[in-house]
This record gives sequence, structure tokens and C-alpha cells, in this order.
Amino acid sequence: MDMIRTINCNITSNKHHGLTLIELMLVIAIIGVLAAITYPNYSDHIRKGHRKQAMADMAKLQLYLEEQYNNGYVTDAVITNGICNNFCEVDKERYLISATVSNTGYLISAIPKAEKGQNKDTCLGEAYEKLTLSHTGENLPISCWL
Repeated sequence: MDMIRTINCNITSNKHHGLTLIELMLVIAIIGVLAAITYPNYSDHIRKGHRKQAMADMAKLQLYLEEQYNNGYVTDAVITNGICNNFCEVDKERYLISATVSNTGYLISAIPKAEKGQNKDTCLGEAYEKLTLSHTGENLPISCWL
């Protein structure tokens, strides 16, 4: 006699496991709230990074002008029609870097553009229209150069 014993416990345990519509909507709502909180901070961080690049380009241009000084400032290699050409690395859609140069001095400017929202950038909470750097060492606005 063969005796095979079968245990038929928990026959109804074959339930399907998955997400309900309510759970899925809750996850999507949480992701939406997190995105709404983090996106403005991310945008500010990107604008600040581009501003720092523009300021670095201005300082690099100032260094070039001072190195090339010989009874007057020379910009032939780096400035074309008053605008910084390939010498500057900043995104051209974010900033326009220009320089007004004479024999006795210069004024380097970086104007934020509206194309990608760079004009919404602030320094210590203050809005600005342009960054400037002069031959006298004056940097404006001061809040951006701190």
C-alpha cells in the first residue's frame, strides 16, 4: 500500500499582488511635489554657474589686456567689434561679454540674456542688469563679486 500524503492548506493564497490605482496616484503626486520644490533651486544653481563662468571669462580677458599692455591696451586677438569672440567660454545664449578699450583703460561688461532666463539671476537677492570689471579694479555689482 502506497501512502502519499497531501496537505491542502492555504489553497486560497494565490492572490495577485500589484499596485492599486490609488497607490499609483499617490506616488505620482509625491513625485510632482518633490519636482515642484527642487526645480527652482536647480534653475538658480544653473544660472549661478553660468554667472561664475562669465565672471571667469571677464577676469581672463582682463589678464590678457594687462599682459598685452604696451603704451595702450590691445584687443585685436580676442575682441571683435567690441564683443569677446572664441576667447570667452561662456554660453553665448546666456551672456554677452563685451569690452570698451582705449589707450588709458578698459571696461569689460557681461550682460545676461533673456533667451534661457539668465536675466532672472540675482546676487545675494539683488537683481542686476550687467556685470562690469574696469582697469581700476572696480567690480560691479559688488554683491556678485563677493
